[in-house]
Amino acid sequence: MNVAFVLHGHLPWLRRNGTFPAGEEWLFQAWSESYLPLLDVLERLADRGARDVVTLGFTPVLAEQMDDPYLLAEFHGWLARRLLDLQHTVARYRGPDRAALTDVWRDHWRRQTALLDTVERRVLRDGLLAPFRALADTGVVELLGGPATHPYLPLLDDPALLRGQIAGGLAVAERTFGRRPRGVWTPECAYRPAGPVLDPLSPTATTGAVLPGLEQFWAEAGVDHLVVDGPTLARAVGAPDRDWAGTGGDVVAPGDPLDVLDAPVLIGDSDVAAFGRNLAVSYAVWNPNGGYPTDPAYRDFFRVDMEGGFKSWGVTALDRWDKQPYDARAADARARAHADDVMALLHRHLDVRPADRVVVAAYDTELFGHWWHEGPRWLAAVFDRLLADPTLRPTTLQRHLGRGPALRRLALPESSWGAGKSHAAWVNDRTRWIWAAVRGAEARFRALTDDGPARDAAWRQLTLLQASDWPFLVTRDQSTQYAEERVRAHLDRFDAACRGEGLAALAERDGTARAPAVALTS
Repeated sequence: MNVAFVLHGHLPWLRRNGTFPAGEEWLFQAWSESYLPLLDVLERLADRGARDVVTLGFTPVLAEQMDDPYLLAEFHGWLARRLLDLQHTVARYRGPDRAALTDVWRDHWRRQTALLDTVERRVLRDGLLAPFRALADTGVVELLGGPATHPYLPLLDDPALLRGQIAGGLAVAERTFGRRPRGVWTPECAYRPAGPVLDPLSPTATTGAVLPGLEQFWAEAGVDHLVVDGPTLARAVGAPDRDWAGTGGDVVAPGDPLDVLDAPVLIGDSDVAAFGRNLAVSYAVWNPNGGYPTDPAYRDFFRVDMEGGFKSWGVTALDRWDKQPYDARAADARARAHADDVMALLHRHLDVRPADRVVVAAYDTELFGHWWHEGPRWLAAVFDRLLADPTLRPTTLQRHLGRGPALRRLALPESSWGAGKSHAAWVNDRTRWIWAAVRGAEARFRALTDDGPARDAAWRQLTLLQASDWPFLVTRDQSTQYAEERVRAHLDRFDAACRGEGLAALAERDGTARAPAVALTS
C-alpha cells in the first residue's frame, strides 16, 4: 500500500519587484523556513538509502529565482542581517518571560547560523535548486514542472498562448532540473474539459472559443501525469457536492465514491493520468478550518517581536498578544504525536483496500516551516514511521504510475482546489478588471508582427500578467495593494515592450522569455 506525499512549491516572480512586506523577503522567508529545512529532511533520508520518498513541484517561475545569482546574494545578506537582529532582540528584551524565551532564542541562533553556513558553503556556489536536482538524480524525489508563470489555465481561450505557457514552463524545467519532467502540478489544481471557455468578464457567458480539454495540451507537450483536487475525481463518478473542508480525518468506506481517489485515472480518451488529492488525509493535516498547525503547543505564526521580527510565542490563545512563550520540547512532542496520528489515519484508510492503492497527500511546500514552524520535523517523523512500517511505503507519482497502467477512464468536470471547487477564488467582481487587462494585452500581443527582442519582452510581460497569483491575492485580501500594483506595473512594462522601449531594463527586472516563438503557433 502506497503513500505519495506531493509538495507544491510556488511563489510568483518577485525579483526586483519590492522587498517588504511583499516582494523579495517573501522568497527569503520561504527559502529559509521551508525549502532549506525540507532539503535537510530529504538528504537525511537519502543518506539512509531511502528512495522514491516524495514528489516535489517547483513552478518554473520559482525555479528561475532559485538559481538567480542576484537573489542568492541578497538571500545571503538577509540571513546575515537576521543573526544581527537576533542579537539586538536578546540584548534589549526585558519582558517578564525573558527567562522562558532563552532556549527559544538559542534555538533561533543555532538554526540561523546553520542556514547561513549552508548558503555560504553550497547555495551561493551551486544555486538553491542544485541539491534538489541531485536528489532527483539519485531517485529520492520526483520533480514536477508546470506552465511558465502559474496562470489559471481553464480560462485561457487562445490555444497558441496556452501552448506558449506550457512550452515555456517545460523549457525552464528542462534547463533548471536537468531533465524534462513527465509530471506537472496544474496551477490551482484547475481543470477544464473539452468545450467552450467561460468568459471571466461575464458570469454567465463564454468567450466563443471551443478548445480541447487541457489534458490534450499536456499530452502533446509530453506530459503523462498531473495532480488535480480530490473533488474533481469524486464529482466525475457522481459524488454530490458537500462541505469538502469537513472531510479531514474521515475514513472513507470501501465503495464510497471517494474511493476513486485511491488510484490514478486516465482523463477522457487521453493517456494523461490524473492523481486526485486525498482529502481525508490532506485535510486532517491542514484545511480551511484548521488542522495540526493550530495546536496550542506549536509556535504561533502571527505574534512577532516587532523590533527583531522573531516569532517566540506559542499558539496558546486566540488573542495575538495573550500568548505564552514557545516551548520547543512540547512542540516536538506534539509533532511526534501528530505523526502517529496521520499514520493511524493512513492505516484506517488503506488497510481495508487492495495493496495497489495509493493515497496522495498533497500540500503547499510553504506549509512546512513557514506557516507551520514544526512542519519539517513532523515530515521527518512521518517518513521515519513510513520507512519502518511493514505494510505502508512512500512513493513518487511517477514510480506508482510505473507499477501498472491507470485503467479507468473518466471525463472530469471543470474544477479547481478553491472555494466551491470552482473559479470563484480567481474570478469575481473584484478581479474582473484584472481579467479585462489580461484579455486586452493578449489581443495586443497577437497583433504584434515583429519577431525580434521586443516581441520576446512583450511575451515575458504578458505571461507575468497572466499569473493566477494576482486575482487570488485580491480575492483573499492578502497583499491586495501589492497584487494590484503588480498588475498595473506589468501592463505598463508590456506597453513599453510593445514599443520596443527599455528592453534591457525590463529583462534585468523580470527576466527573459522562454520558448516565446511557440506563443503564436496555433
